[in-house]
Amino acid sequence: MKKQLKNYIMIVCFLLFIFGFAVASFISEDREFSENENRYLQQAPEFSWKKLEKGEFTSDIESYMSDQIFMKDQLVSLKTVTDRTLLKNYQNGVYFGKDGYYLQDYQENRPLIEKNISCLNDFADSLDKSVDVSFLLVPNAVSVMSDKLPAVTQTDDQLESEKYISSILSDRINLCFPYDQLKDAAKSTQVFYKTDHHWTAEGAKVGFDALMTAMNEEIPQVSYNIETVKDFHGTLYSKAPTDFSAADEMHFYTNPDNSVKVNYVEENKQTDTLFDDSFKTKKDKYSTFMGGNFALTEIETNGESDEHVLIIKDSYANTVMPYFADKYKHITMIDMRYYHIMDKTVSEYVKDNGITKVIFLYNMDFVNTDNNFIWLE
Repeated sequence: MKKQLKNYIMIVCFLLFIFGFAVASFISEDREFSENENRYLQQAPEFSWKKLEKGEFTSDIESYMSDQIFMKDQLVSLKTVTDRTLLKNYQNGVYFGKDGYYLQDYQENRPLIEKNISCLNDFADSLDKSVDVSFLLVPNAVSVMSDKLPAVTQTDDQLESEKYISSILSDRINLCFPYDQLKDAAKSTQVFYKTDHHWTAEGAKVGFDALMTAMNEEIPQVSYNIETVKDFHGTLYSKAPTDFSAADEMHFYTNPDNSVKVNYVEENKQTDTLFDDSFKTKKDKYSTFMGGNFALTEIETNGESDEHVLIIKDSYANTVMPYFADKYKHITMIDMRYYHIMDKTVSEYVKDNGITKVIFLYNMDFVNTDNNFIWLE
């Protein structure tokens, strides 16, 4: 009888706990933006019979309930602590590596890689022969820092992906894959953040130098001012947060002798810096580089070369811009995730603006997962 009563009490307590969380989630104020996840959260969807018929309403409700659950950030952190206590080395697409490294899993999607590289090939082949085309393909930390991975993993080999890309890449495109250079630099320098999926400013410099060498270009010799910003917890930390994970340091390199003018075309915003200092006090400190990602950004500098360079890019390129600014006087950045809604195609932009060099700058995981290459024409 006592055992049965004990079971009833446990069931009632459990139901009260679940009910309490549901009520708390319902009555608590909805959040619009998650600093921890660095994204806007699903808001309460408006009902319509049309949405219900298409299944959109139920899908939106599921997303809303997932995003607005009471104490979500604390629950995710609790799960991470529990997993680490149980000696688990993987959570939410992230490996817990040695020396405090969070390493993003990589599972090769060869059909999508083939599709994306085909888009790059078609675009490069359509350009006038006078336009040089290069491709800085950046390996991720899971490859370069593979020695930091746990003993047992199921991640795919990015070196094999690079071999495949090289085999199908158009002869029109000059490929630079700075794996060896980053691997060597990592012996003495931190080339990737421990809590974020991006490379550091030092890693970006290694990649830039490798690209210049591959393009038979001279590397600018510059004495930089360096600013340090601490307490950076990046995107990978957000997937598996814990209080005992050490924060990263960020370094921002500026050339005191260079003058830059930046035009964010769609935003109708102009600045005289490659950095947005407002992000230095926010969680998303990486967006200090170029202020984040935009469809079309035009940059004028007093760099060494008078050429007009177009960089078609992902977010890895943002960290490299201080070095590009010392090399080229005229730089345009296009991000296909946002540019595809523009009226002018990229090839039209190349012709209309006297572009002499095109540089694709993407990290391997982006080529393996992104679906916006199809807009490149």
